Amino acid sequence: MKMKLLTVVFVSFFCLASFGQESVKPEPSNDSKLNALLWMQNAAEFRLLTRQAYRYAGDQLHKGLKDMNWSADEVQLQEGRFQGKKPAVILDVDETVLDNSPFNARNIVQGTVFNLENWNAWAHEEKARAVAGALEFITMAKKQGVEIFYVTNRRDGMRVATINNLKALGFPVTQAHLLTRNDKAGHGGDKVSRRAMVAVKHRIVLLIGDNMADVCSKMDNTDSNERNRIAMDSGQRLESRWIILPNPVYGGWERALKKASGSGLDQAEDD
Repeated sequence: MKMKLLTVVFVSFFCLASFGQESVKPEPSNDSKLNALLWMQNAAEFRLLTRQAYRYAGDQLHKGLKDMNWSADEVQLQEGRFQGKKPAVILDVDETVLDNSPFNARNIVQGTVFNLENWNAWAHEEKARAVAGALEFITMAKKQGVEIFYVTNRRDGMRVATINNLKALGFPVTQAHLLTRNDKAGHGGDKVSRRAMVAVKHRIVLLIGDNMADVCSKMDNTDSNERNRIAMDSGQRLESRWIILPNPVYGGWERALKKASGSGLDQAEDD
C-alpha cells in the first residue's frame, strides 16, 4: 500500500516536470534515482543544507579575503606568487548553481536514461532553477569585489543557453566567465586546466561544487576507495576552502561504483 501511494504521488508530482508530454512509463518507482530525486525536489532538509553551505561559504570568503596567503586551489598553493592577484570564486554550474531536477524527473517519467542529446535539449530550454542560497552568496561576493567564474562540463554548444538561463535567474555571467568543456581545446572533463586559466590572474579564494572533481584533482578515478583516500588527504588541508553541496542523484561517486564498465554515457561525465 505504501509503495502504491508513493507511486501515485510521484507520478502526479513529476508529470509537472514533463512539460506537457503525456506518455508516462509505468512503475517509475523502479528507477534507482527515485528517492534521491524526490528528496532533492521535496525535502526541506535539502534546501536547508544548500543554504547552510552557501552561508558557510560566505563566512569562509570573508576569512579568505583578509588572508592574502589563502587559496583554495592546490596547484596555486604549490606554485605560489598569487598573493597580489584579484580574488575570485569558482563554482560548478549543475546542481551547484542550477537545479536540473526537472530534467531528471522527466527521464524517470518517460523511462529514458541520460544521454547527450536529451541533456543538450534540456539545456536549450533554459528552464533550470536556482539552487537555494546560490544567488544570495554570489550577489554578496560580487559586492565584495570578488570575480565569479563558472567551470562546467556542459559542452561549448550549450554556452549561450546556459548564460541565458543564469542571467534569467539573476546570476552575473559573461562569455569570459563561463568555462565550458571543450575536448579539442584540451578542456576535458578534468577541470584542472580551466581552474589554471582562472589562476593566471586571480587568487582562487573558494571552490564550490557538488562533486569532488569540482574542487580536487585526480577525482576522476573510478575506484571508490582511491577517491575517498584522495579526498581525505586533500581535504585535511583544504576542506575549509572547498564547499560541497549534496547531490545524491549523480556524480563521480556513481561512476566509481560502476567501475567504468563502459555501459554508456553517465550523467556524471557532464557534471
